[in-house]
Amino acid sequence: MTKHLLRDLGEFTDNLLRLTAAVEEALADALNAILARDPELARRVVAGDREIDRLEVRLEEDALKILALHAPVARDLRYLVAAIKIDNDLERIADMAANIARRAVELAAYQPVQPPAGIEEMAARTRQMVRQAIHALVNRDPGLAQQVREEDDAVDDLNRAMLQELEERLKAGGPGQVEPLLRWFGVVRNLERVADLATNIAEDVLYLIEGEIVRHR
Repeated sequence: MTKHLLRDLGEFTDNLLRLTAAVEEALADALNAILARDPELARRVVAGDREIDRLEVRLEEDALKILALHAPVARDLRYLVAAIKIDNDLERIADMAANIARRAVELAAYQPVQPPAGIEEMAARTRQMVRQAIHALVNRDPGLAQQVREEDDAVDDLNRAMLQELEERLKAGGPGQVEPLLRWFGVVRNLERVADLATNIAEDVLYLIEGEIVRHR
């Protein structure tokens, strides 16, 4: 590896870690905002999504520049290919966080309704999946990446249970319940999508480390 490629990869990795930190913070703030009914915090998450979009575009441009200038091979090539996909998934997680934050702003305008049972557990598990996927990437840890893949089943079970509960409560249709419950539908679906994206990152980490695509196994 030439010193120029080593330098460019180092800068690229620093910027990737900066993006991962921003995305993890956005998700945490969005979930705290909706559980604490804090619309101001939620609005800050929505406003911050533009900066995350900017970081994502810059990373993709930097990766393509490294590929064009240095023509890396073997592990370095796999790293850049995986990083481009992870970069995109991180940006989409940030979009889901912004969606949750928007629902938090909307819910704060209604009279409080009981959130679906299990929402705090699902939020905690989803945050943990994102955190573990990022740590697996940073530490090149295949065991941790595999844990993320396995945790997705538990989140899917919670998702199904909460959607069923929300459907039953909508059918019962208490006064002032319908609009808030529809917002909670959106929150649950966005959380489930975040878990799927964390799983995608974990699978890309496994590809990076082992050189094998595991997505459909």
